[in-house]
Amino acid sequence: MGHHKEISFHQIPQRVIAARPEVLDVLLALHAEQNVCAAYMTRDQAGRIPELKKLMPNCQFFTNEIDRETALMLKPDFIVGWRWNFRKGSLGDVDFWNQRNVPTYIEENSGPVPAVDPFPPSTVESEMQFMENMGKVFHKEDEAQALVSAIKDTLKEKESLARQQGPRKAITVEFMGNKIEVFGDKLLPGDIIKKLGCSNFNYEVPFITREELRISDADTIFVIYHGSHQDGLNALQNFSSPEFKDIPAVKKGRLVLLPYRYICASNVYTAQCIKDIYAGLYE
Repeated sequence: MGHHKEISFHQIPQRVIAARPEVLDVLLALHAEQNVCAAYMTRDQAGRIPELKKLMPNCQFFTNEIDRETALMLKPDFIVGWRWNFRKGSLGDVDFWNQRNVPTYIEENSGPVPAVDPFPPSTVESEMQFMENMGKVFHKEDEAQALVSAIKDTLKEKESLARQQGPRKAITVEFMGNKIEVFGDKLLPGDIIKKLGCSNFNYEVPFITREELRISDADTIFVIYHGSHQDGLNALQNFSSPEFKDIPAVKKGRLVLLPYRYICASNVYTAQCIKDIYAGLYE
């Protein structure tokens, strides 16, 4: 519903469903992988499964989303995922699980859609909060703190360097067929861009027109993509259109690819996301 709720654990969960590969990456970084009984791996992450099976021989890996019926058979004692995982046709509403005494956790920055729903803005702080909370759940506080410290150190360094060079203007977009989705201040790239002292073109709508993009006057355009790096290169082809040739970012060749995992629940990728956004603005 877009607000926080408290959950309590009387013991460390032993049969965890990681409903996204990004969630599994956090548990791997915390050295809590042996507590995972099942994990969903997206198409672009499925190639990791053979190596993960060696590391996690008691875990079942799925290349299709885990649905409610499958999850019930797994007898989980904790489910961690994105907002999208808890929809009809997938794991279902969290109330279903809570009524069965199975705690559920929606990763903080996996909920927001720009200017559409009541979820709080995605921030670097909320990414760190997720990892800290997972550290508490699995009694891996030291490991979680190491991840958080790396993010804080990276941000402090890049903020200092950015102050020496002055503000830039950026816009973050994703091409979705004939639509252009814009990621404003409520999502993680916008938060990082602002923390670096730069301005982020922010629209109180999910989509903008090609004309609005053309007149954005952005120094850097961050282009979001799903899937492989080739999918990213395909996304860049949209800027070969003559209508975009006068945008400063296009003239200067400052078209920077950002994978979707940097936008939605970046967790262990947050420090690298900060580095890539800084590089796109200044290097």
